[in-house]
Amino acid sequence: MKIKMHRLFIILIGIFIFFLTGCSVKDFSIEGKIAPPENKALTVKGTWDIEKFITIKDDPTADYKDIRHYIGKTAMFDQKVCVLGRDQCRNPIYKIINVSALDYMQNKYKVNLEKIGIHSKRIDVITVTSNNQIFYELIKKDSRTLLVYVDGGFLSLRKRSDEVNENSIKSRLTDSKVKVNNEKKDNELLKSGVLLGIRSSENKYKTLWISAKDKKLKPILRKEQLFVPRMKGFWEVGYAKADEGAGGSLYVKPMQEILQPAAKIKTNNKTRNVLTENTVRKILFVGNDYIGTEYLEKYQVLPIDQISAGKGITPSDVAGGDVDTAILRSGEVFIASLDRERAQLLNNKPIKENFTLERRNGHWIMRGRLYYKQPIGLKNYEDFDINLMVPSKLINYDEMNIPWGEIKSKLPWIIDAYLSPNKDIALLVSKDELYIYAIDKGNISEKPLKEISLKTGDSIVMAEWAIGDYVDKWEESVKKKFTPLKEK
Repeated sequence: MKIKMHRLFIILIGIFIFFLTGCSVKDFSIEGKIAPPENKALTVKGTWDIEKFITIKDDPTADYKDIRHYIGKTAMFDQKVCVLGRDQCRNPIYKIINVSALDYMQNKYKVNLEKIGIHSKRIDVITVTSNNQIFYELIKKDSRTLLVYVDGGFLSLRKRSDEVNENSIKSRLTDSKVKVNNEKKDNELLKSGVLLGIRSSENKYKTLWISAKDKKLKPILRKEQLFVPRMKGFWEVGYAKADEGAGGSLYVKPMQEILQPAAKIKTNNKTRNVLTENTVRKILFVGNDYIGTEYLEKYQVLPIDQISAGKGITPSDVAGGDVDTAILRSGEVFIASLDRERAQLLNNKPIKENFTLERRNGHWIMRGRLYYKQPIGLKNYEDFDINLMVPSKLINYDEMNIPWGEIKSKLPWIIDAYLSPNKDIALLVSKDELYIYAIDKGNISEKPLKEISLKTGDSIVMAEWAIGDYVDKWEESVKKKFTPLKEK
C-alpha cells in the first residue's frame, strides 16, 4: 500500500511540474513570432537631394544634356508616391535584395566600385515598380546615400529627411514631366507602345516601335538589331555575321555604347559582351534578362549580362517547384505519343539546358528537345512541350484578354497574336502580314489600323509593351536611335 501511495505521489508531482512548465511557455509572445517582417525596402523613405552625376562612360564627346535637369532637384519615396526630379509614379511597389557589391556592379553595370565610391562588400538594391513596370532601381550605398542608374552613369542622392512633405508632393504631381500611375485614368489607359523584335530567314534582326494614343496609330519607327528595355536602360541585342565562313558574333551592349555598326563589333571582344563562334546561332526569343538561342541543333538560354561566357541556364534557375521532374515527365508523355519504332530510337532523358520558348496560339510555351540514338532519315531530334508555366523571369507579359478561338473564328488566317495590356490595340500575325487592330469593348475592330508586310521566314522574337506615360518615356529613347518605317 505504501509503495502504491509513493508511486501516486511521484505521478502527481510530475503532473504539477508539467503544468507549471506549461504556464511559463504562455509568457512568450506567439504573435511576435508570426508577425510579418518590417518592409526593409522602405528604409529609403524620405526626402533626398540629387547632388551630382557620376559618369561611368569614358567618352569625352558626351555632354549628358538629358541628365542635367536632375541635378539640384529632389527625390521623395514613400508608399504613396515615388518622385525623382521630374519623374514620378504613384502607389509604387518596393522590392529589396541584398547582393555582393563587387559581383552585382561589375556584372550588371561593368563599373569599378572605386569609381562610384562603394566600399561595402554587400549592398541593398531596391527596385521601384508601378503597374508591373520598372520605374527605377535604387542602390543603397549607405544609410544616407543612394545611387540611381540613368543613361551613362549614376545620380548620387543624399538624404535630407526621413519624412516626405505632402504639400511638396502635390505640387510635384502637377508639374511632373513624366507621370507613371497605376490608377486607371482614361488618358493613360489609351496609351500603348510595343517594341517588336523580328528575325529574318537570313538571321538578320530589326525592331519596330509601334505606339497608339486614343487608339490612333502614331508613325511606326524601325531600327536594325533588337532594342531591348531593361532595368538599367535600353540595350542593343544583335548578331553580326562573320566576314568569312559560316560563323558570327552574338552581342549585347547598353544603348549609350551603340557607336559603331554591328559588323565592327567583333573587333572589341575584350571590352564588350560578345560571343563569337564558327557556327551560326539564331535568337529565338528575347526577354529583359535572358535570350533564347539555337545553334548546332541545340537550344540554349543565355543571361544577357553574361553572353560572352556562352553558358546556358536550366529551367530550374528561373522557375520554382520540382522543375526537373516536370521536364522528365513531359518528355515521357511525348515519347508515349509516338509510334513504337520512333519511341525506341529516341533517348528518353532530356538535357536540362536544352530548352527554349516558342509561340503558340498567342502565348509563349516552353519547349525541350530529345535526340535520336541514330538519325531517322534526315531527322536527328524531336521537340516536345514542357508542361510548365513560362517563368516571369523569361517573359514579363504574356496575356490574352481576347480568347484565341475567338480571334481564329473571325480571322482564320491569323497564326499569332499580341495584345496590349491596356486592351486597346492588338498585333495579329499571318504568314506574310502584320496587322495592327484597335480593340473596342473587348472586340477587334472590323478593319486594321495598319498592315505591315512580312517576308517569308520572318519570325517575331520579342514583344515588350509600355503603357500609360511609360510610352512617352520609352519614345524619348526610341527617337534617338530609330528611323521612320518606309512604306512600300
